[in-house]
Order: sequence, then C-alpha cells, then structure tokens
Amino acid sequence: MNKCKIVFYQTLMISTAILVGLGIQEIIGYFRYGIESFEIEWYIPITIPLTALLCSIPSILIIDCEGLSKKRIIFRVIVHFICLLMIVSGCGYLFKWYSNADEYIVILIEYVLIYAFVWLASWWFEKKDEVKINEALKDLQDNE
Repeated sequence: MNKCKIVFYQTLMISTAILVGLGIQEIIGYFRYGIESFEIEWYIPITIPLTALLCSIPSILIIDCEGLSKKRIIFRVIVHFICLLMIVSGCGYLFKWYSNADEYIVILIEYVLIYAFVWLASWWFEKKDEVKINEALKDLQDNE
C-alpha cells in the first residue's frame, strides 16, 4: 500500500476510534453516574484528527519490514507502540483530555484498544490490496 494511503486510512481509523471511545465513555458515565450532559472545549474536535495524524505518521517507519528478522520486526513494533503512547500521552496532557490518574488510565485503555484495532484493520486493508493485485496479475496471465 502506498505510504500516503496508509497515513490517510490510519488517520481516519484512529479519529473514528477516538470518537467511538468518547461515546462509550459518555454512555458509561450516564449509566454509572447519571451524567446527562456532554461538554467539551471548543478546540477538542480539531485535536482528534491532529492526534490521529501525528500517530499515523510514525507508522511509515515500520511499514517496510521485508527482509528483517522476526526479532527486528518485534523490536520495531514495540518502539512504535511506545512512540505512539508518548504522542497520545503528550497530546492528552496538552489538550487536557485527562486531569487525574483515573482519567489517564481510561486514555491508556482506549489507546491499547485503538492500537489493536488499527493494526488489524491495516492488515486487512493490505491483504485486500494483495488479493486485488494477484487477481489482476492472474487476469493478465490468462489473457496471454
């Protein structure tokens, strides 16, 4: 998959997952505490895609794992996970997504779930592209 396409897809997936996470937090807050209003600061809507973009750009660094040993690939994924965690934690602090340890733990849980979701979805998109390419190559061979 081309690098710009990966950044675009991941930015959309991360933004969507963050919005779903916010919705789930509000549903839990409603049923657990009876909170019926959802208030956010005026700048929060732009922070979601900005953070998603910042998190999708480092993915370009680990895309080309061809020819690397399994240990190197695992090392890259761990470094990627930690780098994105630092980006999310920094953005969360800067944009005031959390104000105490309990809220930060919720952000961490959402981060891990979103990370897993984006990895699985990216893998699925890549496999889907491979199947299309293989089918196109097979059609070319059949025509010859």
